[in-house]
Amino acid sequence: MVAPKITRGSFRGLAGSTEKTERTRLILLMPRSFRPEYELIIEGIENNEDVFSIYLRPRSDREEIEQAGFDSNFHSMHLIDIAMKDLGIWMKPLVSNGWTRSEIDTSPTSNYDFPTLTWTCFKHPDASNTSTILLPFDPLDFNGKCFTYPSNADNNSTKIEETIEETIEETIEEKIEPEGEENNEDDVVEVIAEENLESPLKVEVRQTIEMLKADGLDMTGIMEHPKFLDVSERASVAGIDVWTMVVGMFQ
Repeated sequence: MVAPKITRGSFRGLAGSTEKTERTRLILLMPRSFRPEYELIIEGIENNEDVFSIYLRPRSDREEIEQAGFDSNFHSMHLIDIAMKDLGIWMKPLVSNGWTRSEIDTSPTSNYDFPTLTWTCFKHPDASNTSTILLPFDPLDFNGKCFTYPSNADNNSTKIEETIEETIEETIEEKIEPEGEENNEDDVVEVIAEENLESPLKVEVRQTIEMLKADGLDMTGIMEHPKFLDVSERASVAGIDVWTMVVGMFQ
């Protein structure tokens, strides 16, 4: 990953007031001592689209916040806006190390007033289990350092892929409707079969996740289950992002 672009401002100013289509917002909660390691982890992530973020740190009303069950001196809160297709990529190294998903509310302390917001939250194993965090500011309007983690998308790769797809389509059309030659039905069937190979595999991945989820397993339990590991290995070989599928089904 390229080094993030750092600006000063608010999360609302950086990412907008509301979630955009096919993106999501969440809070990552971790001990403050873990933040350097966390930042090393995300440096190695290759996201497909820009990720917008800010770290939230209350500097007032700390006693009230702690009495409500949250130690703001111990924790780091990373608020991010991320594309759904990148969520699995971002969370994979964290979930595999014991991070868990939950929901958490951010509400105002007695000296402030802003709407309570409910967030998807991923927590480090040593983070607080509180379901509500009091804040002396609206998390969307908190002013501080904002980080934009740029996309690693390669325009040249995209153009090459488009050219390959066009070539494949032209080849299929030539095989289906050749001029002055008989159709080679075996070749046509083989190409069509290859084009449709991923679809049933994705269905199998989704059904496996749904089955294990119905059995009461959480995200971590599903990803460690032998049935999921089996289909996940085959899906990964086929280029299917199973991590995004798992995380998406827990939204």
